[in-house]
Amino acid sequence: MTYTATAFLLVGFLTGVQACAAKPVLVTPRRAPVKVAAPAPARDYPEPIALPGPSGCTLRAARSSAGVTLELAAGVPYARVAQAQSIEVTLPIGQDTPAAGVSAAVGDVRLKGLATPASLALYPARPFVIGEVLVPGPHSRLRWGDVAADSVAVEVELAPESRTEFRDLKGPLRASRPCKDLRLTGLGGFDSYDAFGGRGYDLAAGLRSSSPVPIAAQPNGPTLAKLVVNRKAARNEVTVIDEDAAGWSRIARPATGDLLVVGWVKQKQLGKPPTRETAFAAFGAGAGRSAAPGVAAADAASSYACPKEIPLMAEVGALRRTVGTIGPGVHLLTTTVDADLVAVQFPDGAASAVTPLPGARLLLRRADVSGCPGFSAP
Repeated sequence: MTYTATAFLLVGFLTGVQACAAKPVLVTPRRAPVKVAAPAPARDYPEPIALPGPSGCTLRAARSSAGVTLELAAGVPYARVAQAQSIEVTLPIGQDTPAAGVSAAVGDVRLKGLATPASLALYPARPFVIGEVLVPGPHSRLRWGDVAADSVAVEVELAPESRTEFRDLKGPLRASRPCKDLRLTGLGGFDSYDAFGGRGYDLAAGLRSSSPVPIAAQPNGPTLAKLVVNRKAARNEVTVIDEDAAGWSRIARPATGDLLVVGWVKQKQLGKPPTRETAFAAFGAGAGRSAAPGVAAADAASSYACPKEIPLMAEVGALRRTVGTIGPGVHLLTTTVDADLVAVQFPDGAASAVTPLPGARLLLRRADVSGCPGFSAP
């Protein structure tokens, strides 16, 4: 019995081995990796303009009428924005005045670009003394320079009229200020006298000398500038803030450019306040005249709008970049460039504050606007 069982087991084992040997083994051949076709490069959309990263100072304004010139690259301006509904500026850390990055919303048009101090002014957010004897007011334009982690070097650029009111300045009117002391617009207001503790005695006096009056940062200190005595009496009025026993008076005198000159002069240079001139400033002169439109009325009537957002490009010479977007409903006036592109202007509305500069063009893909109601092939 044992022998028979063993034989059956042996036969079964050999039969299974033979069956396995007879069964074909399927080998799946290795396939070459499937190449998924990448989306076709948007050759019609050039690469977006590159802005500096968020280092240094970032300043924002809900509205700005100060204006800014946007550049595609350093020294390559492409558009002027006269006023914006919102603007954000990044001043990157660096020396020798690195270019700032600007993002602006002009109505439903959004733009990006670079800016330099010549095209983007800063303004004081609070009163401070610069150059020891000058306080820039809330509407004083400041030229920015070197940028540190949380401060910016700013300088007052004197108008020619200012130099007829004080002269012989010792040293540049420059200072490093925290970012919080600066803003993008001159719409704010503050009392410039707060920069040096207030108005003090607040007494009116006049410059008695017929020659320029030396002014110093401290009593009996070195002369930092000279106040020019003007033949128009009212221009010679000063405010006495403080006095000392040694015959010095601390005075303040307004100057052109929303500036306030402050410092110490010898009391013997002062006398009674001059007689005020009777004059009335004519504010808003010419307000009844409408500005000359950038686009003729007949052209504006032929404008159209798209119901979707459209990428916006800018071109200066051989340099072309994607610089922003145009929102739905913005009125467009387009002219042909080639079979693929049209140049665009904004004939009315908030977007009309965007103006391409000479030698520059704002561009759209023809394919993006050809289906918009009112479009006709130019």
